[in-house]
Amino acid sequence: MQPVPTRRPSLTGTLLATAGLALLVWQIRQVGLDQIGEGFRAVGWRGFSAILGMSLFRFASRSLAWITLIGRPVPLRSAIAATISGDALGNLSFLSLLVSEPAKALYVTRHAPAAMAFAALTAENFFYSVSVACVILAGTITLLATFVVPDAVRVILWLSMAAMAGVLAVALWLARTRPILSALARSASHTLLRWWRTPGAQTRVAGWLGQLERIETQTYSALSASPWRLGVVLACEAAFHLASVAEAWFTLHLLTGSATLLTAFLLDTVNRFINVVFRAVPFRIGVDEATSSGFTEMLGLGSAAGVTLALVRKARMLVWAGIGLGLLGRRAIGRIL
Repeated sequence: MQPVPTRRPSLTGTLLATAGLALLVWQIRQVGLDQIGEGFRAVGWRGFSAILGMSLFRFASRSLAWITLIGRPVPLRSAIAATISGDALGNLSFLSLLVSEPAKALYVTRHAPAAMAFAALTAENFFYSVSVACVILAGTITLLATFVVPDAVRVILWLSMAAMAGVLAVALWLARTRPILSALARSASHTLLRWWRTPGAQTRVAGWLGQLERIETQTYSALSASPWRLGVVLACEAAFHLASVAEAWFTLHLLTGSATLLTAFLLDTVNRFINVVFRAVPFRIGVDEATSSGFTEMLGLGSAAGVTLALVRKARMLVWAGIGLGLLGRRAIGRIL
């Protein structure tokens, strides 16, 4: 009998992509191709090259945080290539992190075991998630305190604050309670083995549990790194967010002729929130444009600036996705030869 769940991700992904594409087309028609074209001309190739440079710095920041937690000498260049390649797969796939993170760990197996690299990557994602929650909380509080927002938006903002506070609470709990995932998996395995009685099932489950325990132990070991390493990681996460705000400010400045760091910070906060909530939507197509246009309209910059800002981001993501796929192809050919 063919298992049913295998078709669900495909159907869900198709619906998400179709809805996002329809939303994107609607936004472009609302704003008009002429205004979007003017925005892209205002950015120009030089401006877009600078945007790519700032995004490369962001890749480098998180890659440095990752290899700092590995504890083995992994070249930063290889880690950056792994990050770009993994993000390319994650942005193109509906499975997102389930595809991108293992791909990053496998990319650097020449320098560190895959399990060790994946454990350090999990720890880096922990610090990154905490930093994102802090940024969203700070941005939401600033938005509520600075601007008059519609009641519907206000409700969403309060819900996002509650959600991010929950993320921070769970992160604190996970940091203090160790190990937790392998213990939960071991409890669930007893139920699994009651109905899965095929030959070798117990051996397979025991092997999976052992591997999960090793990865979890290595992850907590990375989380408990020396104060110097943790300081480097926190500095890298902060640099990532600062570069993201700088990119938003620079793009807005090119599009509108004037931009403030406060506006850039608020729009970058919105972008962080979109990335968290709509992670399963490839390239956040349609959602990014609709949300950004709504917020730029509310901030007095006009909806065209928000749509064009999101489309410039999309173009930047497409460039890095192409580079990432090229890196993966080169690596695959290198292994064959």
